[in-house]
Amino acid sequence: MLNVRPGFVTDRERYLREAPPFSVAIDGYVRGGPWFDENGPRQNFNHHEDVPRLETRATCAQALLNVRQGFFDTFRDAHGPRVAVDANDCDQDVALTWFLFSTSSLARTVSQPALNRLVGCVDLMDATGGAYPFPEDAPILEEMAWIFDPYVRFRLSGEIDKMDAASYRGIIEAVCRRIGDYVNGRGRSKPLELGYDTIGGGSGWIMVRETGGQARTKMFADGIRAFVSVRETAHGSLVATFCRSGPHVRFPIQRIFARLNAEEPADLRGAWGGGDTIGGNHRVRRTTHTLASLTRCVNEEIAASATR
Repeated sequence: MLNVRPGFVTDRERYLREAPPFSVAIDGYVRGGPWFDENGPRQNFNHHEDVPRLETRATCAQALLNVRQGFFDTFRDAHGPRVAVDANDCDQDVALTWFLFSTSSLARTVSQPALNRLVGCVDLMDATGGAYPFPEDAPILEEMAWIFDPYVRFRLSGEIDKMDAASYRGIIEAVCRRIGDYVNGRGRSKPLELGYDTIGGGSGWIMVRETGGQARTKMFADGIRAFVSVRETAHGSLVATFCRSGPHVRFPIQRIFARLNAEEPADLRGAWGGGDTIGGNHRVRRTTHTLASLTRCVNEEIAASATR
């Protein structure tokens, strides 16, 4: 069973109280690093907060390894495998994770070269926010562009901001059908869309609007190691993603989030956050920041960190 609540986030204590047995939260539905509660059983697969991003597997890779290491020995009842997956997004990591749980007999089979390759590549791309140095002509990138095109169109069109659960579920199901085709040798390829517009920035970072679904592959190839990707929603607010290619890049992402939160009205503080290399603002909780104030906060925190 798949439960989709767009934008919803809870914590471990509440999830343990409210989620029924055999529940699995994925990819940020429950805040914090991964954990397993054998008394449920219940589980959280996540890599967004409270973990070193590059040292932690993406949610789909956590799921695949667990499925192959006995997950369904515990998550089962008298009728067989049983899992209720809770998700708050419909991106590549979420869709691939649901595919693994919903096709558990296939996922448990180690000799699945296409599936193994796909999970490995999504793991790398998701852990790095899309800023992994795959060559632009790598065939797997065009295969992934086709597999995940329903989600990319959904995000770039702004439909994702409507937070409609049925639409989110539809995207997950459409992507899963394509994953199934790919795993069974019926996958297709799609030329990469690498476009992005530079609209600002500062010392060591740029601000961009992504116009192509694979823009970050091009950005990394162009030598960009820290960026803020912004888009305007239908209600006029901004959604911004902050990313640096690794923790050694001098871009004080957590200090920036703290500064942005401090300058929000009281009811919006906490809207900004994420891991040590990637994060941004919550799509549900609108921000009062503008492009100018984002730029100012980032540049002031970079300047302040250089003197520490």
